[in-house]
Amino acid sequence: MRYARAFSLAAGLVMGGISLQAQTLPEILEKYTAALGGADKLKAIKTQYTEGEMTFDAQQGMKVPIKKWVKQNEAMRMEFDVQNMKNIQVVRKDAAWQYMPVTTNMNVEEIDPLVRKLMQPQLDVTGELFDLAGKGKKVELAGQDTLNGEKVYKLKVTTAEGVNGFAYLDANTFYLVKATNEVEIKGYKTELVTRLSDYRKTVDGYAYPAQVEQTTGDTNVRIRVNKVEVNQPMADSLFEKPVAK
Repeated sequence: MRYARAFSLAAGLVMGGISLQAQTLPEILEKYTAALGGADKLKAIKTQYTEGEMTFDAQQGMKVPIKKWVKQNEAMRMEFDVQNMKNIQVVRKDAAWQYMPVTTNMNVEEIDPLVRKLMQPQLDVTGELFDLAGKGKKVELAGQDTLNGEKVYKLKVTTAEGVNGFAYLDANTFYLVKATNEVEIKGYKTELVTRLSDYRKTVDGYAYPAQVEQTTGDTNVRIRVNKVEVNQPMADSLFEKPVAK
């Protein structure tokens, strides 16, 4: 179903009074990192738990509660309930599986490799532009732009696989407010646009966007994040594939 596929894409994002002309790429990236909580805090993230609600515009605004567990750079589990049915997707570095009764399939099955590839970045919760060298990414300052009436920096991001995308940072807060990436779904290439807003901070100082909107093709999904917990204990069993009985 469309909203089941869209969920697979749903994604691991304070300064004021600046002169746009004076900012170099290293300065921009440094302030981006500081806005998220600082390099030391980001490096210290081991786990992240999130609760929220997804709204599917194509399904008459249907709202779906979601939960997400991430072990940094190791594994991710997402759960969402539809009509009292729990649906589960788990992605690890080398494997991925799902249980999706919303698609009328009552079996645990492997996730399509292309979908798994799209979901892999969600194993990293430290931010798209943090530790670029460690992630094999390259970034260029592609100029300045305006988004929703606000000035932004436009950065060209090239992944280790050579895939290009663009990240837009608010010129005042240095938060990531928009990202565009080319993705492949069922053999077709399309653009995934992610908009991020309403940034909040956890009690321990980690910044996160409380509102995320993702659009690909004619599918639009809005995610409202209501709760974020960092570095809480997380059982390995959450990410283990059930054994068929």
